[in-house]
Amino acid sequence: MTDLTPEQISEALEAGIIDAAQARNMRAMFAKRAAKRAATPSATTTTSPTANFELALIGDEENMRFVRSFSDVFIAIGIGLLALGMLTTLGIFGGGALYLAGAGLLWLMCEYFGRVKRAHLPTLLLAFAYLIFVHKGLSAILNMGGSGLLPAFVTLLAMLLFYWRFRLPFSIALIALSLIMIMFAVLGGTIPAGLLMILSGLALFIVALAYDSRDTDRKTRFADNAFWLHFTAAPLIIHGLAVYILKPEVTKIMGVIPMVQLGKTDALFMLVIIGGLALVSLAINRRALLVSSLGYAGFAIGFLMKDTGLNFGSVIALTLLLLGGGIVFLGVGWHGARKLLLFILPTKGPFATIFPPT
Repeated sequence: MTDLTPEQISEALEAGIIDAAQARNMRAMFAKRAAKRAATPSATTTTSPTANFELALIGDEENMRFVRSFSDVFIAIGIGLLALGMLTTLGIFGGGALYLAGAGLLWLMCEYFGRVKRAHLPTLLLAFAYLIFVHKGLSAILNMGGSGLLPAFVTLLAMLLFYWRFRLPFSIALIALSLIMIMFAVLGGTIPAGLLMILSGLALFIVALAYDSRDTDRKTRFADNAFWLHFTAAPLIIHGLAVYILKPEVTKIMGVIPMVQLGKTDALFMLVIIGGLALVSLAINRRALLVSSLGYAGFAIGFLMKDTGLNFGSVIALTLLLLGGGIVFLGVGWHGARKLLLFILPTKGPFATIFPPT
């Protein structure tokens, strides 16, 4: 049992095979053996697969414990298509209570993929679809022309029940989305939607930092909870700023497809915001905060180049080239850039948990 990798130990902990104290002891023994192997040069010639796995790690890499194999990815694609098909089909037949019946079917699928197979990525998509189906069904039945507070509140209870049943980290982000629905139902008529999104994103970011501060090594469930909250917070903040400050115009392509129009100043402002978010991501060592905002970065780059005289295809190609190159450059130089940034940031006392060392 003690020859397990850190990922296998985490999976055993989540499955209830071992308790938290056993997991800590096993991780400590794993680290002790790894240090001993590192101190013995000849050990690399006779190391086990577990040792090779440890040597391959660079460190603080935000391990994606919710993906085990391509089988999970393959099944997740099917689940995504199935959920979209169910949503459309039930809508054709009237929706309402049918959405709740669809939510019940999704729950049964979660029981199989989440508790029997322990396949986190398929369960993640099922859980997100479950939230949508529950909220749409409750809105049709309980709203009755009201503010939408009651459907949002019951949706929150449904997601709390989901978390209690499955105990999967991404459930924290779904609970947060349910709370945001409640906030919009209560304050949507008095506070601008863009400002509400900004405040919601900042609140999630602060909670994510609190989780991160309890696990600077990114090895426990706290780090997983923080990952999903960071991933959710970034688009809320950026989209909220775009709606509240930039107030972009919306046109329709061919009179059907909605398309946002940005001026060069607005596009540059959005890139500056994303650049600031990149610095924050480096400082707190969280790529997830940046990744979920990359679509906005590509969108802004495209609008900066649209008046250069290039045709549409060339603008798309250059946007992809610049965005992809920037991501690769930042990904390769992540640790070096962090070291430089930490020279000018406070890293002692309470700041050590906010800006963890490399």
